[in-house]
Amino acid sequence: MSAVTRGKIISQFHLLEEKARLLNIEPLQVYLIGGGNLALRGLKSATKDVDIVVLNRGQFSLLQNLLETPLPKLPVYVRQHRSQWDYNLGMSAGYMHPLYGFHLDVFVKRVLNKLYLSEGMVSRAEAPEEFGSHEWFKVLLVSKEDIFLFKSVTSLERVRDLEDLIALVETGLDYETIINELETQLSKDESLRSLVPRIIHRVDLLTKQIGTVKGLIHLREHLREISG
Repeated sequence: MSAVTRGKIISQFHLLEEKARLLNIEPLQVYLIGGGNLALRGLKSATKDVDIVVLNRGQFSLLQNLLETPLPKLPVYVRQHRSQWDYNLGMSAGYMHPLYGFHLDVFVKRVLNKLYLSEGMVSRAEAPEEFGSHEWFKVLLVSKEDIFLFKSVTSLERVRDLEDLIALVETGLDYETIINELETQLSKDESLRSLVPRIIHRVDLLTKQIGTVKGLIHLREHLREISG
């Protein structure tokens, strides 16, 4: 799988905006998490894939139509997989651009049966200036704090995942926002409490790598309190 650079993300998303305009679809709003978000922020040079979250099944259907409908000289993405269930939460699909190795993972509201794209996350998301003119394919980046939380529960112990978390910490994070968002998620889905030890483990790895960061220590203390 080819690395997806910041420039490639920007160019491909501009093409999807043009394609959405030509198809005259209803406005579509996507939220970037993971490496694609970090690449657009300039926090990493490239990513293996681009993770997108949409808010509901209707938006999922619009995006599916946009990706798969052929138009001359505009990208058609090949669906590689789709979740077996078909309802309005946690649906997912994976797509690949057959020419450019551009890989998209799409989720509806919930990512990998873990965290939800909450109202708070939506309110904190911002449109990068590169896509400020988009009207049909609107791109928003969830906040650095929310990316930190997503990566803390979905990373696979890979070196690059830890590097991503370190890059986020070094930008300066609002750890109260992270704590409040986690509490919001737990209040709506008690099953997510099983993720707390995983987040503690990530925070421990981070402190070993970069030393004492006051906000990280505060976060770890809170996590240990709620883990019982």
